[in-house]
This record gives sequence, structure tokens and C-alpha cells, in this order.
Amino acid sequence: MKNFQHSLNDILYEKKYSTGNSNLRFLNGDKLIRSSSCFICLSDTGIRFENNGQMQPTLWRHRRLQSEIRALRDDPPDGIRAEPLDSSCCHWHASIWGPSSSPYEGGIFYLYLHIPQSYPMIPPVVRFITKIFHPNINIHGDIGLDSFGSNWSLALTISKVLISVQSLLSDPYSHICMNREAADLYTNDREQYEQKARQWTWAYAMHDYINGDEIEI
Repeated sequence: MKNFQHSLNDILYEKKYSTGNSNLRFLNGDKLIRSSSCFICLSDTGIRFENNGQMQPTLWRHRRLQSEIRALRDDPPDGIRAEPLDSSCCHWHASIWGPSSSPYEGGIFYLYLHIPQSYPMIPPVVRFITKIFHPNINIHGDIGLDSFGSNWSLALTISKVLISVQSLLSDPYSHICMNREAADLYTNDREQYEQKARQWTWAYAMHDYINGDEIEI
């Protein structure tokens, strides 16, 4: 775990983005690990990308991603930031601010994206790093979203994918269940669902308040 944490700190160093009146701070590794949904999944996902140098992106993929990077930098969607972590643009980190009037309001949720060599023919892999209580997101951070599967289209971009994920926080998709407890509460006891989702947001997504102490949830 110590070597893994050191690797994360090397990669997920603190960054600041300034866009208009917004300012996003990517966390350093130790805070991120404390709020992570699954240490094993976080490691297996590929954040430690020692073999990236062997990957050679296609020209189409390269041009497409460079265009998307410029758009995300110059005109990012409200409450969303994303950027590649490596020169091949295979590994990205992103953040989504919890939508207002949702139980996730006030939280910043960090995600990892893997962009395959065959992108945009094949969709990116997107996983929550920050723990979240949600019907469509499982304990490992996997997301149940149609656009990641059979409904993928070349017209979709990384930005649009992240907007879809953000929308999912405001309006869960009840037909895809990734977390049985969250889905049952969302369907049968909305007040209890919102209370628990808000508690998880306080505990894991309000990073300025994360410290070494466990928060009772």
C-alpha cells in the first residue's frame, strides 16, 4: 500500500484550474486514497501506467483527442474538469461537482478514465474514484450507463460522457441497478436514500474536510 500511495502522489499531484469564477483543485494522492471506493480496483484500473511508452495512438485518435482536450480546457462544462495524465492520452483524471439540489451537492467526485487505442470507435472506461452511494454506481466505482455500451456513438465525446455521468447524479436511471441497497431506497424510501447519499458525500467527497479520522455513516 505504501508503494501504491507513493505512485498515486507522483501522478495525482495538486493542480489548479482557473476558468472564469471557478477554481478546481485536484487532490494529492493521500486524500484521494482515503476517499477511494476500492484500493484494488484503483490499482488495477491502470493509474500506474509504467508501460505507456509502448502505446502508439493512431493519427485519427490523436487529432480527435487534441480537439477534445482544447474544448475541455477552453470551454469546460459547468462543474466538470478533465485532462490526460500521460502523453498518449490513455489515462485521464476528471472531477464532477455534485449538482445543486441533489444529495451530492457540495461534493467533488473524482473519476478515472481509460481511453482505448481504438477510441472513438470504442467508448472510454470511466470509473469513480471517490466513494459514492448511488443506484447506478457500484462499490468498485463502475457506472451503469447506456452510452458506455451498445448505445455508444462516434458523436459522443469525453465531455458528453462526463455530462451524462453528472446528470445521473441528479436523476438516477432506475432500470440499471449497480447498487441494490441504493436502488431499493431510491425506489421505496426516497428520503432515506437522500440522507444516506448526503452522508456519503459529506464523508468522502468534501475533500477539504477529509482528515485521518473516520466519519460515521
